[in-house]
Order: sequence, then structure tokens, then C-alpha cells
Amino acid sequence: MVSQAEIDRLRLEADTIMTRYQRVQQSLEQAHSESGDHWESGDLTVTLDTPRGDPIDITLDLDADPATNAEARYERAKELEAHLERKQRIVDQLAPLPADPVAYLICYHLDAVEGNYPRSMAGHLDAERKHVESLCQEMETAGLLERVESGTVKQRRVKAKQADEVRQHHTYYRLSRDGDHLLRFLDEPDGRVNVLRHLPEGRMLVERLARAGPDCPRTTAEELDMEFERVRHLYRALRQTGVVTESDGSTNKRSDRKVKPEDETHRNHTYYVATDHAEKAVRTTED
Repeated sequence: MVSQAEIDRLRLEADTIMTRYQRVQQSLEQAHSESGDHWESGDLTVTLDTPRGDPIDITLDLDADPATNAEARYERAKELEAHLERKQRIVDQLAPLPADPVAYLICYHLDAVEGNYPRSMAGHLDAERKHVESLCQEMETAGLLERVESGTVKQRRVKAKQADEVRQHHTYYRLSRDGDHLLRFLDEPDGRVNVLRHLPEGRMLVERLARAGPDCPRTTAEELDMEFERVRHLYRALRQTGVVTESDGSTNKRSDRKVKPEDETHRNHTYYVATDHAEKAVRTTED
């Protein structure tokens, strides 16, 4: 987990390297002239005095000069700070939710069926069972899901079982009150804005649709060099939140790729298009 302390430590190390530039350079030159374990690891640990005079252990890249060692830390601190700021901008309701489209789909699925177990959910969501199990456990810990006694579960509006049959040896989950509140939040304008902050890849897909028109997961995955399953789950999660909707693809006019004959292009593909909600949400995230 990214913390401000980690960011501060990186910047302190970088400042120390630049302040003790000559000492760092001498240590690197000496290490290059001696044998030792540092040749196997490629790292060299030295003890330096910070600008305030406090001792600090710093692990240097043996093949980089002092300036490059410092710059690598400044850049990493900048990346982590941007990540931390993005997380801090996410409204509290989304903070407990894993930044994974399958987590969204699990919540919407459980809202519809009022209780299910990971193996069954994986089948309905076209997701890996272990991945669904892991997400359910994580969301249970976060308070979004709760376990229920299997004998009390009645699966509704789902064709997974006949005659409301429930297998006793499965771990069943349902939305908790917090999980229900989260889905209500996602129906609000602020919720849709924060979905795009919570799922940066989702925002990229929405911007792509708004710019170029309807597209299908297979084509998107190929052109953006992304995993097909990841893209498909992203589109489905975005559809549930109302920022994209399904389209017949008939208005798909993309000048940046060759278009196949209509019957071949649209056969067995689900096309998506950005909604008005999406365009408003994208503009808000840019503020």
C-alpha cells in the first residue's frame, strides 16, 4: 500500500545522494574496483548523513551514477504521489471496493440474485473461480459483502439451479448494507465520475468510445494491446454503472482501421457506445 512515509523516504534518499554526491561517487568507484556480493545483486548499500546530519542507509544501483540514482528516486516518488492523490480523490464509498471490474460485476450480480457462491458467480460472469473467490474475501473484509447460511439462500432470477436447490458445502455471499449503499452511490453522478477515477482503464475506454464511436471488446483489446477478458469485464462493468451502453455498431465509422464487411464485422460481437453520463463524467474528472 502506498503511503506518504514511503514517498518522503524516497525524496530524503534522493536529497541525501545529491547532498553527498562526492561521497556516493567515491563509494561506487571503490565498489567497482573490489570483489564482493554487490556484483551479484547489482546493488551497493552505503550509510550516509542526510542534509540534517542523521545517518541513513541507502541502497544504490551499482551501474548508475549518483545523479541517476537520485533521479530514479525522485521519479518514483512522483509516481507514488500521483497514485496516492488519485486514491484520495476517490469518494469514501468506493475506497473499500477493489479497483477491478470483476468486483463491480460481483456486486451487481449479488444485487440481482440476493446470494450466490464464487464458483457459480464465476460461471455467470465469465471469470476465473479463484479470482472471484479472492475478490469476495477481500470485499467481505472491507464490509461490502457478508456470508450467509447456505440454507437461507434462495437464488432468484438465475438459471444456475432448479427448484431453488442450494448446495450446503459452498460459501455463499450477499451484499451487506454498505455494499447496497455503494451501488446506490454508483447510480449518482458523483458515483459515475469516481468510477472513472477508480478504474483508469475504464476511463481510457470511455474516452475512446466518445472519440471514435461504437466498438467491441475484441477490437479494443487488439488495438490497445490489452487482455481480451480484462476489456470485456471493463465494458460490462461500465455498462452496469451507466457510462456505456450496448449498440448495434451500425454507426461504427473508424478511419484508423480497416472495416470488415458488415455481416462479418458485427457477427457475434457486442458493441458499446459512450452515454451522455459518460461524457459528463469524463469532463468532471478533468477538473
